[in-house]
Amino acid sequence: MFKKWRLKDVILLAFLSIFFGGVFIGSGYLFDVLTIILTPLGLQAFANEILFGLWCMAAPITAIFIPRIGSATIGEVLAALAEVLYGSQFGLGALLSGLVQGLGSEFGFLITKNRYESWLSLTANSIGITLFSFVYEYIKLGYYAFSLPFVLSLLLVRFASVFFFCAILVRTTVKLYHRFSSRSKA
Repeated sequence: MFKKWRLKDVILLAFLSIFFGGVFIGSGYLFDVLTIILTPLGLQAFANEILFGLWCMAAPITAIFIPRIGSATIGEVLAALAEVLYGSQFGLGALLSGLVQGLGSEFGFLITKNRYESWLSLTANSIGITLFSFVYEYIKLGYYAFSLPFVLSLLLVRFASVFFFCAILVRTTVKLYHRFSSRSKA
């Protein structure tokens, strides 16, 4: 059964989108530094993969705090929109990336029947984001020009990044939130 959106859900969605848009814009600077460091080694493609999970955190966080079908996708796209409005170096392309990442997250949650905070669900979320986004960027970024071992290395690093940021860090953040919110109610 679909739950109706409430005003507090919309306000929280706006807050999370604005917050993560800022996180995304800041991580663009980390991306630039990492690219500069890895380029002399011929490994600049890994800059994107190492940080990739950071750019996907809005989807699972939004889905956990607003447990509605579609909230992961909407949260990721709106965070990407905030990033664009802040002046993202990735331009409007960030919106399409946000859509793909959000749909991957949504897929992971749907196949685990929307048990948002479970390890199984967060792992499926990470796999969904990784696969959906990697297929998209395989074409967009021209990864097909690389050797198979190099592409598989990129895929593994992306999954590790997404799992760390979108499963481990998201779950830790949510647990801390629950711990502090239960203390404030006491």
